[in-house]
Amino acid sequence: MVFVTIFTRLKNVHLLKDVGQIPYYMYRDGGYRSVIVTNKNDKSYSDLEDKVKGVRLRFIKGKGIFYVIRCARRIDVLNVYHLNLQSFYLLWLFKLLKRKGAKSYLKLDMDDKGYDRLFMKNPVGMIKRLTIKAADVVSAETNGIYDKLRAVYGEKVIFVTNGYYTLDKEPQKNFSKKNVILTAGMLGTEPKATDVLIKAFVKAAGDRKDWSLKLAGPVAEGFKNPYPEDERICFTGEITDRDKLNEMYREAKIFAFPSRHESFGIAMLEAAACGDYIISTTGVPAAGDIIDVTGAGDIVPPDDPDSLAEALKRAMEPDFDRNVKPEEIAERTFKYYSWSRVVSGLIKALNP
Repeated sequence: MVFVTIFTRLKNVHLLKDVGQIPYYMYRDGGYRSVIVTNKNDKSYSDLEDKVKGVRLRFIKGKGIFYVIRCARRIDVLNVYHLNLQSFYLLWLFKLLKRKGAKSYLKLDMDDKGYDRLFMKNPVGMIKRLTIKAADVVSAETNGIYDKLRAVYGEKVIFVTNGYYTLDKEPQKNFSKKNVILTAGMLGTEPKATDVLIKAFVKAAGDRKDWSLKLAGPVAEGFKNPYPEDERICFTGEITDRDKLNEMYREAKIFAFPSRHESFGIAMLEAAACGDYIISTTGVPAAGDIIDVTGAGDIVPPDDPDSLAEALKRAMEPDFDRNVKPEEIAERTFKYYSWSRVVSGLIKALNP
């Protein structure tokens, strides 16, 4: 059986995310021959040799249309991502050319704004709806989006959450937590609300010197720290060393993810896997799901520094009851969000 993912923007970093991990576990646990079709966007795909060993890359030019025309009859499952024009063309073309029994699988990565755009009464909304119509199987990553789509599209919609990459065969343990609030991602962009987090931290911390805020990741051009003189606020820059980033997750007590809107937010999973207490917003659909699993976290309205400051202040108190210990947070995250568990559900859905 052949599982083909067409994702023409693939870079090496994507191999440790859903785009690389789903094909890998379809290969490892599902018995598929997995191929990722992409343009060549990176000098090296070094993780292909060890972290997703067994997955093959096929380099093409263009959007994959000619690849589907040539190879449709040899594909058992065609996997594409997102509701866009490329997915529309690929899915409808595959629907016309595929052999009997073959299936197409659309992974949405949808947030609430994306759901609203699906039902716009214009050509863009129509194309999005037709894209879902062309797919045999459609997955949503969060329970809220899944429930809404299932009510409209029925059984073709399945729940496949995101996972997080780990080589560990058991949950992480032996944490030595410090008074650190951590965030990670592309800082300073409109969705990430970095300015809101900094303002909330300064308000929550007050005169306290025993807490710090670490912001890990590249900073968008033009972003200005509203409190550049505050030595408790540390921008680390982009961190490509996963071990170093993992150590930052392990030492932090709180992981703050204050996005105004977000499709998922895998950084929250990576933090929870290291025992962090999660504070996020209602603009992040996955936050509620993750906190339900771990039993440790808080959700506030987006773009509300006062509410965020109150949540941070509560969690910063010395006698704050987190309900579960970091080791328990890590264990629950590992059991529910490891990629092997996540993809096992997809394998069953594709092979009923």
